[in-house]
Amino acid sequence: MIENEFKIMLSQEQYAAIHGLYSWDSEAEQVNWYYDSDSSELSGRHITCRVRTLGGRFYLQVKLPAHENSSGAVSRIELERELTSIPEFISGQELSGFSGAAGLPDVKLLGSLSTYRSVKHFGGAEIDLDKSEYFGKTDYELEVEYTDETSAQAVISEIEQHVSLDRKAPVTGKIRRFLAEYQKNHR
Repeated sequence: MIENEFKIMLSQEQYAAIHGLYSWDSEAEQVNWYYDSDSSELSGRHITCRVRTLGGRFYLQVKLPAHENSSGAVSRIELERELTSIPEFISGQELSGFSGAAGLPDVKLLGSLSTYRSVKHFGGAEIDLDKSEYFGKTDYELEVEYTDETSAQAVISEIEQHVSLDRKAPVTGKIRRFLAEYQKNHR
């Protein structure tokens, strides 16, 4: 599956304001358990390996880079399969076989990031409003995933009528934010 999305980092106040704009289709906690090698090879190759727990189920997910367009949308190849538990270790052979990416290293569990996600569906787009906690830190993010970029732009414009957003501010993905805090806490 190809994932297309816009990401915008939010302040706590922006998050609260956007949360108050909609009646949400669903709200749930999901936990991402992140993996990488000792040398951070996956991160260096812009590959994410995680196990997501949601509703008592476990999903191995690997995200591979695809492309970024001129409007700031990011596309990634996202692969997923269900597991029976959260492994401490995943072999590079298993990861390469699952993802099709050659020469992936053995990886170990680094820790978890909990996200409280509110979801709102629109025709051709979906808002994922996230509050994430990891290593004692909390941050807020708006993701607008889409199958139709025009619909996604319209959703963002609708939000901007009520909440000021900085769409040009740099955004670091959850895995990068998690890894930065991991490095601070594991020196």
